[in-house]
This record gives sequence, structure tokens and C-alpha cells, in this order.
Amino acid sequence: MGLKDTLQKWFGTAKETASDLAEKAQPHVEKAVEKTKETASDLTEKAQPHVEKAMDKAKETASGLTEKAKETASDLTDKAKNKASDVSDSAKEGAEEAKDAVAEKVQEAGEAIADAGEDVQS
Repeated sequence: MGLKDTLQKWFGTAKETASDLAEKAQPHVEKAVEKTKETASDLTEKAQPHVEKAMDKAKETASGLTEKAKETASDLTDKAKNKASDVSDSAKEGAEEAKDAVAEKVQEAGEAIADAGEDVQS
């Protein structure tokens, strides 16, 4: 039974020592937690102006990009209108040329018919 008593004594002593250490460590743990909270708060306060500055810069950049996109869209719209106008003008010119060519061919055909009619009468 001496072994059992010795083990109980060791475990009892270990338990007491652990309890004493836990009690002694508690204030240090509380200080560490408090210091961590303070540090986090300080870092947050220090970071806030940088975060705000970054947000402002992001807004400015987005605004600039939006403006640039509007200008580009406007330029592309103008180019498309001009191209459509050019195509329309070309189509009108082509139609006029076709009309003139048809009129010329009709006149030639009329003359050919008249010549053929004269040849038939002769």
C-alpha cells in the first residue's frame, strides 16, 4: 500500500501545484487579453484613416472609369451613326446610278425598237 499512498500524494501535490499555477496565471492571462483588446483597438483606430482614404480613392477611380466608359460609348455611337450615314449615302448613289443605267438601257432599247420598226417598214 505504500505505492498507492505515494501515487496519491504525487497526484495530490500535482493537482495542488496546477491549481496554484492556474491562480497565479489568471491575472497574467487577464492582462494579456486586455492588452490584446487595447492593441486591436489602437490598430483599428490607426487603420481607419487609411481605409477611408482607400475607399475614397476607389470611388474616384470608379467614377473616372464610368466617365471614360460613357465617353467611349458616345464615340462609338457617333462612329456608328457616321458609318450608317456613309452607307446610306453610298446606297443612294448606287440607286441613282442604277436608275440612270436603267433609263439609258430603256432609251437604247426604245431606239433599237424604233430602228427595227424602220427596217421592217423598208
